[in-house]
Amino acid sequence: MDKRGPTQEAFEKLWRWLDPDPETAGLKHERIRLRLIRIFSCRGRYNAEDLADETVDVVVSKIDWLIENYRGDPALYFYGVAKKLALQPPKAPPPTPPPAPDMDEIERRCSCLDLCLEEKVTEDERQLVLRYHEKNKQEKIQVRRQIARELGISINALRIRVCHIHSRLRPCIEQCLSHLLNQ
Repeated sequence: MDKRGPTQEAFEKLWRWLDPDPETAGLKHERIRLRLIRIFSCRGRYNAEDLADETVDVVVSKIDWLIENYRGDPALYFYGVAKKLALQPPKAPPPTPPPAPDMDEIERRCSCLDLCLEEKVTEDERQLVLRYHEKNKQEKIQVRRQIARELGISINALRIRVCHIHSRLRPCIEQCLSHLLNQ
């Protein structure tokens, strides 16, 4: 199967194979997909929706052969493909994200950051780091370009400069947090 996935033309063929009426074909497709999700869920697969979509993709990739050769209820062919996919060893679930820190933890981290920004870096470096990390998404990119222009350096040189500042701040912050936790 093509790594980009099935084409629109292949999906249209699939729907015509399911039923000549597009509305009925769409309903059949959705019923089959929901049934596939239930099948994978009952087998304990955390990624049941992905596996249902993968099953549909496999069937779509064989649609020309199916139109010519397969006789019987199309749903049964989907379920056969799903059965083979279910026999494959399950992929490991994605790791669970760490729990969000509580407000006390956030306050400790912020106070340690403030302390280390005052003790370990110059005022210019402090302002640079604070500006470097302000804003989000596209605004952040624009701010970083502006800082680099002001300093007369490339974006890469700016990243390196900030990385060096971070490397001086990190041990200070870790030591501060360790000290606060041991109190």
